Amino acid sequence: MRTAALPPVVAAVVALAISGIRRLSPILLESAVSLPSAEALSTYVASARFTAFLLVYGLLFGAALLAGLRDADASATSTALATGASATGAFLLGSVAVFWYLGPGRGPVATAVFALGASLGVGIQFAVVAYAGVALGERRREGAAATAP
Repeated sequence: MRTAALPPVVAAVVALAISGIRRLSPILLESAVSLPSAEALSTYVASARFTAFLLVYGLLFGAALLAGLRDADASATSTALATGASATGAFLLGSVAVFWYLGPGRGPVATAVFALGASLGVGIQFAVVAYAGVALGERRREGAAATAP
């Protein structure tokens, strides 16, 4: 059994994007651009959250499912662990960049704890999604092989 390469790579890219999407409101409020109306701002934030949902449960789950379908040696457990670690690191990197942009509004210890906690949460979420995708792909591949003549 080995680790599939595609889900951890996709997870890193998605986690980096989500680190900015989750903090879209403070980024817009702190930037120098003129703010739209409150209704438009809430529409932007809701659209960004829907995009994050599509990235995680569409792109990441699809990549994990594809890895499970195509790679007979891919292990769901090792792929999930690699995906979680990859997502945690990328989200932490993105969070640090966003917090650096937003400025020192909080103390450094509170910022570090918040960023690390959020990163671990995202890593666990992505690991579960990757495990489910690879396991479903393995199951479908085995089911198709059993019914083939």
